[in-house]
Amino acid sequence: MTQNDAISKIYAGIGEALSENGFSARKPEAAEKDALPLFTKGDSTYMEFTGEKGTVRLDFSDTQAALLYEDDAEKLQNLSVNYFDPESFEDRDIKSLCNELSDSIRQKYSTKKGGKTKSNKMPAPVSRSAAKNGTQSYDGNTLANRLTSTMYPDLKEAYRANYEKYGEFLAEEFFVHYGTARIIGTIKMREKQSLTKLFKILNDIYENGSNDTQSLIAVTILGEMNNDPQMCETAAEYMCDDMCETVLLVNKYLASGKGKRAKEKLKNPPAYKPKKEKKPGMMAQMMAGGQGGMPPM
Repeated sequence: MTQNDAISKIYAGIGEALSENGFSARKPEAAEKDALPLFTKGDSTYMEFTGEKGTVRLDFSDTQAALLYEDDAEKLQNLSVNYFDPESFEDRDIKSLCNELSDSIRQKYSTKKGGKTKSNKMPAPVSRSAAKNGTQSYDGNTLANRLTSTMYPDLKEAYRANYEKYGEFLAEEFFVHYGTARIIGTIKMREKQSLTKLFKILNDIYENGSNDTQSLIAVTILGEMNNDPQMCETAAEYMCDDMCETVLLVNKYLASGKGKRAKEKLKNPPAYKPKKEKKPGMMAQMMAGGQGGMPPM
């Protein structure tokens, strides 16, 4: 769908949450009667809603839909940042995004049942432009955000609960308990449209991700193919070259005796502790110190 098609559906989808909290759309002076209330500024396109409770803005730029609110100092701050890619979105993706935006609005402004609901803002995903120009690398949160926005919307509650439990998003925890099983299930189904959509996300995040994020994809997620010939062959058709070589190597290693012992250790990780100095991930350790343990391609 086009960007305007997607924005039109979103405008209709969040209308109830806005109106029940007293917000109405602000329209550009020269806008036609039935036109979308869209403003443009630089590379951004946005809609703005005002009412007695202040101002809410929905800003579309790059591959993000950022919901902002006006605080007491009359400055716009992020309320939530969501993945937005009209070219790959289907109606169910728009519906999921509308639900997320509506929930954020209600959590911030609803006065039903005795007052506002406390809102814990999720960390913002890294934008595509920031990753492409090298100012930031994709992280585990961005991967989870994209997957729960477009592939597995039923995991959004688990995604949010992870952050609320720890005060930060623990990607390994989320994928070990929730995300990996769903991704492996998609690969097993071998449905072309779903695989194309899944690996478009995985390839982009891997190619422009941090070392930890690449390890997350290659080991924690795709390492769970367990060197199954059919799954590896299926995934290889869709993986970018750099990721394909590493993932197949990781799967061969994990199927070896050393790999199996390493996986056993991962099944009983130590209890969570606050952040300390980072150590190399499993993939980095294998690549750096396991020259004899990593089988040749």
